[in-house]
Amino acid sequence: MRTLFSLAFTTTVLMSSAQYGSFDAAAVKAAKSTTTVVVLDMGDSPYNQAIMKAMKSEWKYTGALEFVTVGELAMQPISPDKSYLLKTAKVDPVKYEGTFLTLMKGWKPKKGETLEQKENAFTNLPSEHELAFLMVDPKAINEKNMAGMMLVYVKHLQDYLRLVESGKITDKATADRTYAARTRLIRDTELLLAQEHLDKSLPDLTTVKESYSASTRIVPASGVIVAVEAQDRGLTVSDMLLTGDYKTKHCFKRIFNAGTGELMYMGDDAALSGKKEGFIATDLTTISRAR
Repeated sequence: MRTLFSLAFTTTVLMSSAQYGSFDAAAVKAAKSTTTVVVLDMGDSPYNQAIMKAMKSEWKYTGALEFVTVGELAMQPISPDKSYLLKTAKVDPVKYEGTFLTLMKGWKPKKGETLEQKENAFTNLPSEHELAFLMVDPKAINEKNMAGMMLVYVKHLQDYLRLVESGKITDKATADRTYAARTRLIRDTELLLAQEHLDKSLPDLTTVKESYSASTRIVPASGVIVAVEAQDRGLTVSDMLLTGDYKTKHCFKRIFNAGTGELMYMGDDAALSGKKEGFIATDLTTISRAR
């Protein structure tokens, strides 16, 4: 029993994380030879346009690309010789009901196995085939002009895969340490904080500077997208997601390098009763003190 538990833990990170994936270097390396099937929403959407652009311009980890819709994927068998980039829906009883951009290794489906999806996200895919995943906000992508973040997300997934393949990440502890080691490097960049990503306790640059004295600007969310599309490695950008409702709300915060897509900071807080709905002073202090 202990061996089985250990294997399950080291193969795929616990669901309470908003990112990561497999820790199996062999599985990740094997995926490099596959064709990646990119699964699109039904109908046209900003997500579709953004993910196609990002994958065509930035995806280097696997070979050829194919594009199918959610409906088309449901009508064809999953192939062990392919990998699949798609949206999955997961539920953690404490932190979230969220949507993830997920890269999965193909598998041989069991007899009678069917794919189930809700709002273009699959709900019943076997987690043991996950290679890398990152929580995303479909509403922000499709309705709030944040589709440009797909460039960063695609780069981040590949960065994670390379870290696992190289043996730098072997479990959740090494993953946490790897990303924490990058946090201090944010101070060597200009940090762009989207106004929409800041908690109401940080209303302006003056309050931000009380906790973070390095180079930073507060910009509209559109300014973050401009930086991402410019792919400037000298800039880092904020990203924030809220899950749940008033009594179960949770806030996930991330900072990425605008050029490389590298994840450099992550934090999360319960955001109950309208509090901590974005970056707070504690996040900025942590970045300031990172070594």
